Amino acid sequence: MKGWKAVVMIAYADISSVCHKAIVQSAAKMHYLTCGRLRCPVVIRLPIARFRGHGPMGNEVAVSWFYNVPDLNLVMPASSDEAYWSFRNALQRPTPTLFFEDRSIHSRSGEIAATNPGAKARVTRSGDRLTIIAAGRTAALAEDAADQLAKEGNRGVVEVVSLGFIKPLDQETILKAASKTGRILIVQDEPPWSGYAPYVRCLLDELPSGALAVTPRIISGADEFLPYWDERPFLPSLKDIIDSAMELMK
Repeated sequence: MKGWKAVVMIAYADISSVCHKAIVQSAAKMHYLTCGRLRCPVVIRLPIARFRGHGPMGNEVAVSWFYNVPDLNLVMPASSDEAYWSFRNALQRPTPTLFFEDRSIHSRSGEIAATNPGAKARVTRSGDRLTIIAAGRTAALAEDAADQLAKEGNRGVVEVVSLGFIKPLDQETILKAASKTGRILIVQDEPPWSGYAPYVRCLLDELPSGALAVTPRIISGADEFLPYWDERPFLPSLKDIIDSAMELMK
């Protein structure tokens, strides 16, 4: 509030429940309550301890806990480039940003683009028959699925949109990609009625009648706490995405 750029690291996204009141009642509302005279542009890093054997105490995505709070920005990067630029963009925002980092993609490396794309969603694979919309780990999985399908003779059929900023959503890019193919698959790790998937699904209702060839489909995580021993049966997998993609493109 005195002009410094603060970056806070919380061990796991789940633990943000301990400071939920400070984030929502103080940091998020400061800009509004003071008519912009005071700001709290803190960036809070929230790792998701996927595939580390932490069970229900470290694997909660927690996006839905904050989605309905005005003036909170939510980011879920899927690549090095997306993480770099979205973090820089978050530092420039006048209101707090929650930076959800799935640790399963921390090992993914790549080039950093020279230009700042802003808070725009990215089309990371180009196709003309199916659009997959996702963020974070599931966006990386969607890219792997598109690459696998291309190797199997389906080159250029799957378009992948990596959201990056899941709040605010880049509506323009989402609707343009959806209109291009008319077939939409939305993938997330949270249960189907929470997270960004329902918001994206509702946004698609803005499209003109007949713009979609089939009803959009959501692949999501199960409504279960993740066990210590094996999380895979409860989360979207590469096979799940490929199988659903092939069904939607029939």
